[in-house]
Amino acid sequence: MSDAQPRRSRASSTSSGRLPAPPPVGLPQPQAQPLEAPKIIVIHPGSQHLRIGRAADLNPLTILHAVAYRRRQVDGDRPYHDPLLPPLDNVNTAMMVEFEEQRLAVSRILQHCVVDEKKRLRVATPPQQLAHFNRSSQAEKVPQPSNQSSEDQQPWLDREASVLFDDKILRLGALDARDYDIHFPMQRGELNVHKEKGGSLQASLQHLERIWSFALETRLKIPLRELGSHCAVLVVNDVYVRRYLREFMTLLLQRLGFRRCFLVQDSVASTYGAGVGYGCVVDIGAQKTSIACIEDGISQLDARVRLPYGGGDLDQVLLLLLRKCGFPYRECNVQESYVDAHLLDELKEKFCHLNVSVCGAQEKHFNIRKQNGQWLRYTIQVGDEAIMAPLALFHTELLNITGRTRVVCTQQAAQDQYDCEDCFDAEYLKETGRKNGVRGGETLSLTSGPGSLPRPQLPVTADDEELIVVDQDEANSNCQPQQVPQTAERHLNYHNGHGQVLPLDQAVIQAINRLTSYETKRKMFGSILLVGSSAKLPGLAAWLEHRISQQIQPTGTEVNVFTKGMDAGMVAWKGAAIMSVLESARELWISQHDWQRYGLRILRERSPFLW
Repeated sequence: MSDAQPRRSRASSTSSGRLPAPPPVGLPQPQAQPLEAPKIIVIHPGSQHLRIGRAADLNPLTILHAVAYRRRQVDGDRPYHDPLLPPLDNVNTAMMVEFEEQRLAVSRILQHCVVDEKKRLRVATPPQQLAHFNRSSQAEKVPQPSNQSSEDQQPWLDREASVLFDDKILRLGALDARDYDIHFPMQRGELNVHKEKGGSLQASLQHLERIWSFALETRLKIPLRELGSHCAVLVVNDVYVRRYLREFMTLLLQRLGFRRCFLVQDSVASTYGAGVGYGCVVDIGAQKTSIACIEDGISQLDARVRLPYGGGDLDQVLLLLLRKCGFPYRECNVQESYVDAHLLDELKEKFCHLNVSVCGAQEKHFNIRKQNGQWLRYTIQVGDEAIMAPLALFHTELLNITGRTRVVCTQQAAQDQYDCEDCFDAEYLKETGRKNGVRGGETLSLTSGPGSLPRPQLPVTADDEELIVVDQDEANSNCQPQQVPQTAERHLNYHNGHGQVLPLDQAVIQAINRLTSYETKRKMFGSILLVGSSAKLPGLAAWLEHRISQQIQPTGTEVNVFTKGMDAGMVAWKGAAIMSVLESARELWISQHDWQRYGLRILRERSPFLW
C-alpha cells in the first residue's frame, strides 16, 4: 500500500486543489492555458439519456441516447430494436404466480405502516375495487395542447429522414418502428456490445459519434469543424473497462476532433456537484444502480459496485400492477412501441412515490397522442400500485420479471484487463518479468526514494533475456485483494443465499462495510448522496435512510441520506462542469498531440482516478 501512495496522492491533490506532483520523465507537462467555460463541452452519457452542454450553461441539454437508421427493404432482414425499457424475461404462469405472492407480501408490509401521529394503520383500496372503475373508464378526445412548440406542430413523423434522433424516436409506434433499426449504444450502464446487428464495439462507437454529433451541431449549434477550438469532459462509470476508456478518448480527440479532454468518474463528479468532500454516492439510473464511496476525490476501489436494475425495471413492475387493477389503456405495448414505453416512464414520474401517508384510491389523468394526430385523455384510479412499484428497489423479487439472473459488476482486477496497446499492461509485465530472478506473475519494484515515480529499467547488454518494464503503481495495485477468486467473492456478496440480487439498502451497507477503516465507514453512513434520473421519487431518501438505520441500529452509527436542491439526474454533469474550470484540473487535460504520441501511457498518468 505504501508503494502505491504516490499515485493516490497525485489524484487526491487534484481534487483538493493542492499543488500536483510533477509528471514522469518523458511525458509532456500540461500547459497552463486559460480555461474558458463556453469552450468546454461536458458530456454525460447514460443508458437512456445523454446530458451534454457547455460548462458555462446552467443546465445541460438532455436528449434520448439512441439513434434510428431507416432500414433497407431486404428479404429476410429483420429490424433490430434495442428496447427503451428492459424487456420482460420469459413471463409465464409460474412467474406471474411468484410475482403475485411477492406483491401480497409487500402489501402486508404496507398495512403495518402508520399514517399519522395517532398511529393509525394504512387502509389500502383492493385492486378489484380499482379495476371496477378503471375497466369502465373510456378514452376522451381532447383538443391539441396549446403550449406546443413550433417543432411539435410539424408532422408527427418525418418519413423521409434516413436517421432519427431524440423525441423523433419516441414517436415511433409498433408499426412505424418496423422501418428502422434502433440502437441504444449503452445498456445497463456500459457499452452495448452484442452479437446482433450493429452490436460490435466499433458499431457502438459509431452510434455514439452520430448521437453526440447531432447534439453538438443541431442542439448546441456548434459546427463539428469548430471542435478543434473546444475541450471536452467525459463522465464515465466508476466501474469501468479500460479498453472502453481508450476508445472514448480516441472518439473525442481523433474522430470528433476536440482540442483536449479528460475523463472523470460519475460519483466523483456528483460530490463536486453536491458540494460535499466525501460520501457514499448512490446513483439510480434508468437501467443500473451504482454505489461508490468517495473520499478526498477518490473512488474507493473495493466499495464500487454496479447493480443491474433501475428505473426501467420499475416501469415494467408498475405496468403489471396497473394491469391488475384494470389499466384503461389496454393497447399499451411497451415491447414494440416506443410511444407506449415513453408513456409508462412518464406515468412512473407522475404517479409513483414512497409516502405511506398517501393511501386509498387516487384519481389520475394522462394523455396519449395517436398516430393520426388525435389526442386521447384517460382517467384512472391508482392505489398502492404507486408505492409498490418503487418498493421493488427494496424487494428485488418483484424485479424477476425483467431477469431472475443478474450480473453484478465490480471493478475488474487490473491483471484481468489485458490491452495489447498498453506497455504497462499486467499481462505484458508477467511475460517480460524474467530478469534477475523475477519470473512471470512477479514484479520488481524500482524506487529511488519515498514518493518517487516509477521508471522503466532499460536493457544493459544484448545478452539480457528480455526487457523488464515495471509500473510501481500498477504492481502494487495488483497486490490488492482483487485476484479472480476475490472478484468472484465480491460478486457473491451482492446476492443473497438464494441467488437473488441484494435490495438497494443492503447493497449500500455491503459496499460501505467493504471499507477497512471504521472511521471512514462512519463518515460514509452519515453522508449518503442520492442522485440519478430515477432518484427523484418523493420519499425515496427517507425510506432508504429508515431501512439502513434499522439494520445498523445496534452500532449507534448515524445514517443520513440526502439529495440536493437540483434535478438529481444533473448532479454529476454539474460537478464535471465545476471540475473543468478549476485551476487544479489543468494537469488533467490531454491534447490531441499527446494522445497520438503517448496513448494509454499519458491517460494512465493524467487520469484523476486509480488506473
